[in-house]
Amino acid sequence: MKQILFDEHQHWEAFKKKYGARIRPIVIKEVEKFRDCGNLKNGFKLFVCEGCNHTHLVPFRCKGRFCTTCSVGESEEWSRLLTEEALQVNHRHVIFTIDEGLRDIFLWHRELLKPLMDEAAKLITDYFQKKAKVTPGIIAGLHTFGLKIVLTLMYI
Repeated sequence: MKQILFDEHQHWEAFKKKYGARIRPIVIKEVEKFRDCGNLKNGFKLFVCEGCNHTHLVPFRCKGRFCTTCSVGESEEWSRLLTEEALQVNHRHVIFTIDEGLRDIFLWHRELLKPLMDEAAKLITDYFQKKAKVTPGIIAGLHTFGLKIVLTLMYI
């Protein structure tokens, strides 16, 4: 990804120049954090073997949501914790997608995403209460690239 965006052709800069007014500031911030991730010039930890004096530099990471290195680790850790602590029961994933005609509304009014997620969870909860007289446990996640709401339903 870095090679595509930040090679000698400077695709990211060209994209920003062309679409800059339409790119949310947080997106610019995350992509530019990603660009500098792992750069030793931005800091590192130095490890030294006391036996042979071999040194090893470990660069600081950006911990960004867009970063192909950092976000994968965070997602895997979150999944591991859910699997170990919360998902020791039957569960299903339900995915709600936002119609393309409505995506611009949510792009420019991000504050509406939380109420939208709440309504999706309420819809599923009401359905289970009406049909099976149970209240499911729900974990909701928002995928902002493509605007999908993923609900994980847990039941016994």
